[in-house]
Amino acid sequence: MNKPLPSFEQLRELAEKDPDALERLRQEHVDELISNAPEEFQQRLRGLQFQIDGQVRIAKTPMAACLKISNMMHDSLHNMKDYIEGVQNDAEPTPAYEPARVLSFKDQA
Repeated sequence: MNKPLPSFEQLRELAEKDPDALERLRQEHVDELISNAPEEFQQRLRGLQFQIDGQVRIAKTPMAACLKISNMMHDSLHNMKDYIEGVQNDAEPTPAYEPARVLSFKDQA
């Protein structure tokens, strides 16, 4: 596809006169973007888009949906920031397990 988006004025007119067509256009571009992403990211992107679409569906107004999605982005950035700061502050990463102590059976006789 790689079709460029219409101008802002055209999108605004589409939103006013044919919101269903605007939604189809949005969905086409989202699908194309996800399909063109590296394969290892596609499932995560589809899951994220599912969450976004769900928030839009349950929101009472477009502004409420916008605010909810914005909060989702801020939460994600906050989590990334905490992770990066945690990694930078630890000189060595904390192991997920403790090393095992090896016991000798020679002394048991």
